[in-house]
Amino acid sequence: MLSRAHFTEAGDLTGLPGNWYEGGVVWPDYTGAGLFNLAVSLARSCGVPLPDSYLDLLLPDGSRASSVWHAHDTLVFFLIDGLGDDFLFRNRGIAPNLWRDRVGALSSVFPTTTATAITTLMTAQPAAVHGLLGWFVRDEQSQSIVAPLPMRHRGGALVSDEALLARILSTPPMLEHATRATRFVTLPDLAGGPYSLHHRQDASVHAYDTLDSLAWSVFRAAHELDAAGTGRGRFVYAYTPLLDACGHDFGMESEQSCHMLAMIDQVYGKMRELLPDAAFVVSADHGFIDNPVDRQIVLSDHPEIYRMLRGPLTGEQRVAYCHVKPEFQASFGQRVADRFGDYLFAMPAALAFDAGLFGPGSGAEALLRGGDWLLIPRDDWTVADRLPGEGGYRMIGVHGGMSAGEMRVPLILA
Repeated sequence: MLSRAHFTEAGDLTGLPGNWYEGGVVWPDYTGAGLFNLAVSLARSCGVPLPDSYLDLLLPDGSRASSVWHAHDTLVFFLIDGLGDDFLFRNRGIAPNLWRDRVGALSSVFPTTTATAITTLMTAQPAAVHGLLGWFVRDEQSQSIVAPLPMRHRGGALVSDEALLARILSTPPMLEHATRATRFVTLPDLAGGPYSLHHRQDASVHAYDTLDSLAWSVFRAAHELDAAGTGRGRFVYAYTPLLDACGHDFGMESEQSCHMLAMIDQVYGKMRELLPDAAFVVSADHGFIDNPVDRQIVLSDHPEIYRMLRGPLTGEQRVAYCHVKPEFQASFGQRVADRFGDYLFAMPAALAFDAGLFGPGSGAEALLRGGDWLLIPRDDWTVADRLPGEGGYRMIGVHGGMSAGEMRVPLILA
């Protein structure tokens, strides 16, 4: 089992300087104060058996979260995509309901991104096991680059190969063994794809069209379960990606993002009003930082390094996985340091897994998808590549790294 001390020493194990980000590196916690532990506690409160080495979330009073939540007939989990704890603190005046019920902060998982974090929440497994290590992952067998959430190849075509789908979605969802009756509340276009269908199993979806209707959709989902009279307890999983979308398009310091936070806060307040006897757990998959346009490295514009790769970059703009040609594997890190040493840290992928960045355990697919080297940009820098025919999409807000703004997410309980 990985101990807390292991992660406090992770900087020594990986070589990543402690001052790599302004404000310091925030390492992912898998030992009781992280999003992974929240996922474990949610799963156990739904009756899902997990290894004893998977540690529960510890609440501020020292109790195990799964024991507390298991006692409630109705449990509502509300995931606010992109809500960093630092952002909530800065804007607590316009989010009084969320701030009132905030009991602390958690670390996200690594990398701090939706594909990795939500898969951990859906499977109660760390990235080292489920293997979805970012927006783009590489399937070594087919040498395909796939975005698992929309289940599209890089370039846009839908993934239709059943064997490839099975490899990407190889980790069983936690709902496969849940004893609580479950409903999902999400946007209509997120409910029916292969990723969602795999992870929600046969749980029904209550789709909402506008943010104003989200609270009522949660209410109807809970009462539908109540009317069914299953006697198994009820679990409602509610999700909004709208703050995340604002962060990417406008930046987290924008008027649009602040306005969206205020609206989501009102929705949460309405949920509490409609379901006064339910237990609420609210958190996020990651936070954000804003990326200045002059701090973007396009690696494909540097052929002396890019030619060393055997395929495009995968992962995220804030942590990229490099699959390196065999003849360059030993020298790749030094070449990156010589050219980009002030802005990019090259970390051997094996070292990242050994240091526990992706959580406890390991899976063969995860090890393959992590490639040979990780590129971790400094401060608010990003790294990406561009393939022929690809258009540019400028994201102002980004995430994936281990800065405080990206890694810390709130824990909100009621």
